[in-house]
This record gives sequence, structure tokens and C-alpha cells, in this order.
Amino acid sequence: MALSLGEFFARANSSSHEAELKTKEQQALIDELTRVKEQLANQAQSFFIRETALTQKLGVLRKAELEANKRFHDEGQKYTTLLAKVVPLRVEVVGLKEEVAANKAKMANLEECSVTREVHLGEVEAELTEKTEALEKIKEELTEQVETLEKTKEELTEKVEALEKTKVELTVQAEDFEKANAELLNDADDAYVVGFEDALA
Repeated sequence: MALSLGEFFARANSSSHEAELKTKEQQALIDELTRVKEQLANQAQSFFIRETALTQKLGVLRKAELEANKRFHDEGQKYTTLLAKVVPLRVEVVGLKEEVAANKAKMANLEECSVTREVHLGEVEAELTEKTEALEKIKEELTEQVETLEKTKEELTEKVEALEKTKVELTVQAEDFEKANAELLNDADDAYVVGFEDALA
């Protein structure tokens, strides 16, 4: 049944209005998708910056750990050297005591030297013990910080991977949306052609 020219234009205007509404809705969705993409990109960049900073801090902590280990090793070498000196000193003390028994006139001076050396050795041993304990404590703290940084790095990596997955899903949805939009436009064009042919008939 042929349509009148007025009916044709009325239907054409209705179809145009509906197409315009759908186009506005689609544009709103496209704008929202663009905004989400920008947010994801910003978040990914932020995670990358934080990961880089944490990696640099981890490098500094590891360097500090190496330096602490070196100091610990050097103090151990000093301790070994001092122990090597202690043995001859103690042997000397024994010899001096035997000499004191033979020479009472020198006993007071020799005993004083022996006491001084023993006190010095005690101070050195106490200082070495204190430094060794301090170095062990620093080493434990550095180890805990390194473990914490490793854990934080793993968590950030997981978040970045999740964001990448979400980005891929949104890209697929955008492609589907664009395809549906193209099909809708084709349908609208077909409707105009059919209406025009009906009007001509």
C-alpha cells in the first residue's frame, strides 16, 4: 500500500529522531569508554611510577645490606686479628708472672702491665661484641625491609595485570559497540531507501 508524502516524511522524521537519540546514547557511551580508558591509562602509569620507585629503593637497601655485610666481615677480621694478638699477650703474662716469682723487685710493675692489658682486652672484646650485635640487628632489619618490598612489588604486579585484562575487555566491548553502531546506521539507511521507494511507488 503506497504511503502519502506526508506519511512518508512523518515516518522519516520519526526514524530520524529515534536514530538521533540512539546516536546520542552511543556517543555518551563512547565518551564514557574514553574516560574509563584514560583512567586506566593513568592508573597504569601511576603503578609503573610506584613500582620504579620501589625498585630503586630496593636497590638502595640491597646496597646498604652489602655494605653492612662488608662492615660485618671487616669487624670479624679485626676481631680475628685481635684474638691472634691476645694469645701471645696471655703467654707473655704467664712468662711475666714466672719472672715476677724470680724477681720480686719487678713484680709490681709487671703485674700492673698485665692488669692493664687484660682490661684493654676486655674492653676490645666488649666493643667487638656490641658492634657484632648491632650489625646483626641491622642485617635483620634490612632483610625484613627487602621482604616487604618484594611483597609490595608482587601486589603491584598483580594489580597491573588486572588493569591490563580490564583494558582488553573494554577494548573488545568498544569494538562490539562500534560494530553494532555501524549496523544500526546501515539499517537506518536501508529504511530511508525503502521509504523513498515506497513514496515513489
